[in-house]
Amino acid sequence: MVTRLLVVDHHQLMIDTLDAWFRSNAPDLVVTAGLNVVPDHQYEPAGASHPWAEQGITVAILGTLELHAELIPAVHWLAGSGLRVVVLATRLDGWEAGAARAAGALGYVPKSAGPRHTELAVRAAAAGEEYLHPEAAAVMVDTAPVRVKLSLREQRLAELYLGSQAMSVRGVADAMGISEQTVKAHLHRIRQRYGAAGIKLGNVISLRQQLSADGWIT
Repeated sequence: MVTRLLVVDHHQLMIDTLDAWFRSNAPDLVVTAGLNVVPDHQYEPAGASHPWAEQGITVAILGTLELHAELIPAVHWLAGSGLRVVVLATRLDGWEAGAARAAGALGYVPKSAGPRHTELAVRAAAAGEEYLHPEAAAVMVDTAPVRVKLSLREQRLAELYLGSQAMSVRGVADAMGISEQTVKAHLHRIRQRYGAAGIKLGNVISLRQQLSADGWIT
């Protein structure tokens, strides 16, 4: 029985490598589609159809994305759209493994483990079963922290403004093609969301620390 796969990875080389490996070693696992980014479907109408439903795709392999903070929302969205998700992690991270599992991923495998473990995780996911690489299982945080949810657009804005290569409000506005006032409005809404969750963030430093702790920025 053929299992059709969607591979999501910022690097096309990874998509092509998995495709070639499965063709040679597991021909019943077919890479049917590849994406270099998860679309931002926060405004997607209810009941919208997805192309993989028509293509018979049942499992998504989720690898490196442009921003580390995109990973968990991407897991949640892909799982919510009907796919069984396997995370192919760039680095082994106990919090990330637990958060991915809580978001709906059935598999979590570090890329360094090699494609054989990815194959095992995909086969388990196709059967509706969980597969954690032994190293991931050893460090995984069982219960992911409860976090304020950010859209992909908000994550990108937060990363640009408060991440490791922080920009000014003007720089963020130029990079995203929006006004400085819109940047400030997004930041204000993020603070409000944390406030509603009982987390008071009085300044930029505390906001940066909270977003970093929650995994939204690097």
